[in-house]
Amino acid sequence: MNYKIPSSNLLGKPIDKNQSYIIVGAGISGLFLGYYLKKANVSFKIVEQQQQAGGLLQSEQTEYGLVERAANGFIWCKEIQEISDDLKLEILSPKSTSKSRFIVKNKKLRKIPLSFFDGIRLLQGFTKKHGTPFNTLEDFGKYFLGEKNTAQLLTPAFTGIYGASAEQLSFAGAMTQLAEAFNSTNYLRPAFKKMRAHLTPSEKKKRAAGTHCYKNGMGELTQRLTEHLQNDIEWNVDGRTLKNESGNLILTTPAHVSKDLFKEKNKTLFHHLDAIKYNSMISVTLFFSKTAFKNFKPGFGCLIPQKEGFNILGVLFNSYIFDHRVASDDLISLTCILRDDTANLSWLDKDKEWFKSLITKDLDLLFDLSEQPIDLVVSKWRNGIPLYSPSLYDSWFSMDDILKNEIPNRNLFGNYTGEISVRALAQTSYLIYKYLK
Repeated sequence: MNYKIPSSNLLGKPIDKNQSYIIVGAGISGLFLGYYLKKANVSFKIVEQQQQAGGLLQSEQTEYGLVERAANGFIWCKEIQEISDDLKLEILSPKSTSKSRFIVKNKKLRKIPLSFFDGIRLLQGFTKKHGTPFNTLEDFGKYFLGEKNTAQLLTPAFTGIYGASAEQLSFAGAMTQLAEAFNSTNYLRPAFKKMRAHLTPSEKKKRAAGTHCYKNGMGELTQRLTEHLQNDIEWNVDGRTLKNESGNLILTTPAHVSKDLFKEKNKTLFHHLDAIKYNSMISVTLFFSKTAFKNFKPGFGCLIPQKEGFNILGVLFNSYIFDHRVASDDLISLTCILRDDTANLSWLDKDKEWFKSLITKDLDLLFDLSEQPIDLVVSKWRNGIPLYSPSLYDSWFSMDDILKNEIPNRNLFGNYTGEISVRALAQTSYLIYKYLK
């Protein structure tokens, strides 16, 4: 195949260790980048419009337990391990009770894989030869996994990550490493092997150990990074006021914020950024007494295919994934993931009681509730997750070219420039540091 692969998720010219930089935004992208620039002895400062760092990654301790406002953890990698060790942060491994993953089928939890025949269909995909390049993730899924497995497994899994269906997602954008592997082989099994070839045995073992986090949640990572960079951050500074800044700016703010710095400077880049769509993100964490469930299966959580007719896209079984998620052992914590598909995003205006009614109806169908939740916390983001569409994938190369050749003192880096996960953002920041050494 000939899939185009971005040379870096940092769009624009490589960072020059002999120059000074202003990082706009103290979300996780800006914090990771600041951490490694500091480590490389590059002159920089971070400016942040708010009075706190972290962006979407926020954790809250409540009377009944911990609430994650967005991501509940990360896939282990050596880069986050090294950052955590340096910041004296202990990484929390998943509990043994988190091993089971479920999919909802006919309104009931089914353990993955679904059946013997579904497993056979998955194995058959490994023998097929990759032919025509895939435009969307759905194209890839239907070809290798079949229509049923794509609808029941692939789409729900990626909806939980990207907040979009497989038909909306770019294959090469959402699965860049696999697309790159397909440039060397036409078969799925060797492509997967190539993806893992650079890992050491210990890294492979860690990667198989599932999602990791911290005792006090993902917010503990952003808090420690903020403390580490406290002398390098200026608060209450709107980065858009720096549009005429002659120095080097690295914009880690969302596309809909970063675009304003290019409205007068470069219309093409402005329109690229303006065209990037974001899906709303809603998560609701509920605390129940363990006696509230007549039918519950411990595990990591469940994915819910759209055809099942639920309002929620999936459920994380928080208190079965990590320790320190509930205030007492007689409680269960669940996080329900939703997406507002209404034309005017009306769900974002709904109150706590409305969400309670909506979600408990779904949970009652799944678990046969005998009691209402003791408490719930609703987290809503109007512009939550960038849509990794084929058009976004195409724009990476155009934006990178414009920045390098026309605006060499500007860079773009964030969860819309090639990688959406905390792990991948850490890895990209580390590669920048490695280049600077």
